Amino acid sequence: MLLLQPDVEAPEGLAAEGAQSTSPGDSPPVEELLNLYLRSMPKSYRETFEWSAIEAHAAIVQRRGSAAAHVELWRDLSDGISVVCVVADDCPGLLSRISAVFVAHDIDVASAQAYCRKRADAQLEAVDFFWVRRVAPKTGEAGPIRAEDVASIGEMLDALVRGRANFDRAAQLARAHRSAGESVRVRFDIDEHEGHTTLTIEGRDRPGLLYAITEALYRERVQIVRSEVSTQNGRVLDRFHVTELDGACVHRGRMLGLQTTVLAAIGEAIHAGRGQRPAPSGG
Repeated sequence: MLLLQPDVEAPEGLAAEGAQSTSPGDSPPVEELLNLYLRSMPKSYRETFEWSAIEAHAAIVQRRGSAAAHVELWRDLSDGISVVCVVADDCPGLLSRISAVFVAHDIDVASAQAYCRKRADAQLEAVDFFWVRRVAPKTGEAGPIRAEDVASIGEMLDALVRGRANFDRAAQLARAHRSAGESVRVRFDIDEHEGHTTLTIEGRDRPGLLYAITEALYRERVQIVRSEVSTQNGRVLDRFHVTELDGACVHRGRMLGLQTTVLAAIGEAIHAGRGQRPAPSGG
């Protein structure tokens, strides 16, 4: 069920970013764009948000440009909750894709609102809002959702919507998370300066865990260029710096597949240690 949230005002300056003055021959005036956006949204949306919030949302929609999907942080609230706005081509399975990308970034959805509008070019566009928080690790408190997290979510979702990333892998990712259990966290971070991707594994140590991880990376044809592996008090904190086989940085569109494969391998190692077999991941 999609839950409604109370009206909140837009952050200072956000609406102003989409409110640039126009000269004759340029784009329609800001007021006209706002009215066009508002009329295109369903009645339930217009009854839920006040004008300042609608201005902020219209500016986010405007900044989508030609991207297949656009993600922005709309508002930071209390208790570690942030409101993220997702604007994308409306298509079957879009919410599943968005949910899988949140899972890949260790982000939990507390509630959401999903809307659909018809643009001036008659294309259907989804304008969705998610009240989200970062999943807290076992060893500490959950950190805030950062600008780089939102950028990564946007790039990965854009790849999924455009078809550059495999949608079946997105569905498998959630199942792989359940198979691996809550005792292990898997995270990817791109270091563009160093030109590699860092895979971080944190959780309870298991027999054969290191083999499962490295074998999974090998099957995905990813090269480990550096690693730091440590175990303390029965918990592991492993970092693998990886690249493609040609030395290129791993593309974000590949990360869902990599994360799914690694999590599935960890799940198999955990269940093998218990003498059980994990449920099939499907697809």
